[in-house]
Amino acid sequence: MSIFQNSSSHGRLVGGPSRHQAQDEDVEDSEDDEVICAESFDDRMAMGEEYEEVDDEAELQADRDQQILQEACLPVSGAPMPPSEGPPKDADEYLRQVQWERLHCPEVVDVDVKERKSKHKVDGPLSGKDGSGGLLALFQAPEVPARFRHAEAWASDAAASFRHLRALCELECKSGKRAQSLSYEEWRRHVAKDRPDSQLLAAQDFVGINHLVVVAIDKFEKDLESFQCATDESDAGFLSGFQGEGVDSVSEWIFAALAFVEEPLVDDIQYQLQRLRRVCCRFAAAVEGTAAKADGDMEPGAAEATCAFLHPRVALLLVLVIEVFGQH
Repeated sequence: MSIFQNSSSHGRLVGGPSRHQAQDEDVEDSEDDEVICAESFDDRMAMGEEYEEVDDEAELQADRDQQILQEACLPVSGAPMPPSEGPPKDADEYLRQVQWERLHCPEVVDVDVKERKSKHKVDGPLSGKDGSGGLLALFQAPEVPARFRHAEAWASDAAASFRHLRALCELECKSGKRAQSLSYEEWRRHVAKDRPDSQLLAAQDFVGINHLVVVAIDKFEKDLESFQCATDESDAGFLSGFQGEGVDSVSEWIFAALAFVEEPLVDDIQYQLQRLRRVCCRFAAAVEGTAAKADGDMEPGAAEATCAFLHPRVALLLVLVIEVFGQH
């Protein structure tokens, strides 16, 4: 063999590996990466980091891939470093400072915030406490006055009795065909002139009962507004210009509707129950506030008569909303 043949052969060996050799090296590199990832994961487990046990191998592999991706997205060249007086020199230094701040930042920070008065008119439709406005003020409920609060023993018995009633109503619904679904307007006519009928309610489907809940609570809220207007404009007493019979009737409708509401509660029914809780609290606060304002201008028995009329209805509805359906 000539020297040129040796040189040519040697050149082919030095010039680069063959296709099969390159593929073998890629496979070895991939296996090395998997070993490194596994060792890194085992090291983290040994350091005490908590991981949930995952039975599915695919989910475990997805967690490893996510960890590798996160490290690739946030590459840093060193340990976390405290912030310097000047700006970070580069992105790497910035990320290391962010890591340091994350490690040293307390979970709870107390900050003094100066409250600013709302631009809205005080006592306006969006006004909350001390004139602070905003839509969230519409979802605030005043504290129930002492005379409207109920005993815990009575609340427990009332909730247990209502749960038993709901179980009977559920059996009645299952025994018949629930083919009806009255509209909002049809329920408004029933609430305005009729009393609740168990057969009518048992025949309603899910949508029909939800319509009744909305209509009844709307009527109860209008009765609250009527009461507030009557007490503001009248000097003769609490019930002057206020139709107490309407509150009595709509309270009965709300009680009946809640007896047929299906569980688990959908979002809209939870919202309606929260509305009902707020209306009850506002009703009680309105009666108490009017009694205190007109203490010297009206007959002593007027306040007691109104409280005696509203107390059992408001207290019972609050017990149903809070104790039975868990809407605090």
